[in-house]
Amino acid sequence: MQITFDQVSHIYAKGTPFERVALHDISFTIPSGSFVGIIGQTGSGKSTLIQHLNGLLLPSAGKITLGDTVITSKQRLPHEQRRNIGLVFQYPEHQLFEETVAKDVAFGPSNFDLPEAMVDARVREALEIVGLDYEKVKDRSPFHMSGGQMRRVALAGVLAMQPKVLVLDEPTAGLDPMGRQLILEAIYRIHQEQKLTTLLVTHSMEEAARYADYMLVLAQGTVALQGKPDEVFMQAERLRELALDVPETVAFVSRLNQLLPDEESLPSSVYREEELLAHLLERLAVPKEG
Repeated sequence: MQITFDQVSHIYAKGTPFERVALHDISFTIPSGSFVGIIGQTGSGKSTLIQHLNGLLLPSAGKITLGDTVITSKQRLPHEQRRNIGLVFQYPEHQLFEETVAKDVAFGPSNFDLPEAMVDARVREALEIVGLDYEKVKDRSPFHMSGGQMRRVALAGVLAMQPKVLVLDEPTAGLDPMGRQLILEAIYRIHQEQKLTTLLVTHSMEEAARYADYMLVLAQGTVALQGKPDEVFMQAERLRELALDVPETVAFVSRLNQLLPDEESLPSSVYREEELLAHLLERLAVPKEG
């Protein structure tokens, strides 16, 4: 599903002494099937932006187009369209509340009056997609599972709605490095297999570099930078002005290129760890004697 923000602004507590502009004149277009990294410091407007996607917030000005649906200050996202937008909040385990895993995952599709057999099929499929064995976990309490497993259950609850857009607000917050990697790898696999449009809010440039094919950098409620990751990373000075930094791989390539002749420098498009390693190994390979 394509997403377009057209001069969108959002003002909290408008007309009161507590009025605060959270978004100002934001415009961008995300093609269907993209994986977008949304980066910015705390208070930059990231969470406010994504809450416009499923109707939690309405724009104070401008319009948002989700596929064929238009959202304005006076035009809400229709209820039947909300199932197309799957929103996973920070600490998604706080979204869990049912006594068993199966009931929790079934809650969303059950609210759209789907036949019981279809709901059961969606629950089974969603749990399998996130890497949890349906038969082993369906009757377990989600609150007696590990943090990583709880997040998988919460993600399964969103996927059971079969959304076209998956929106994740720092889904790895508070997890250890291994837990973060497992969750993000699962999300990326789901993105590819389900052909979703995915938006990932993160503080980590490394996460954005590894998974995103497009980036939005927010600052003080505006889009400070946007484009393909290598286009954004090339503006290192601007990122530093925003109290952000380039990924370690990008910094490494930049330092290495300073030591190499121009004709041997590495391209700026090499910023993912695996690609960089493969490129370096190819450069270091000793030619076989003929």
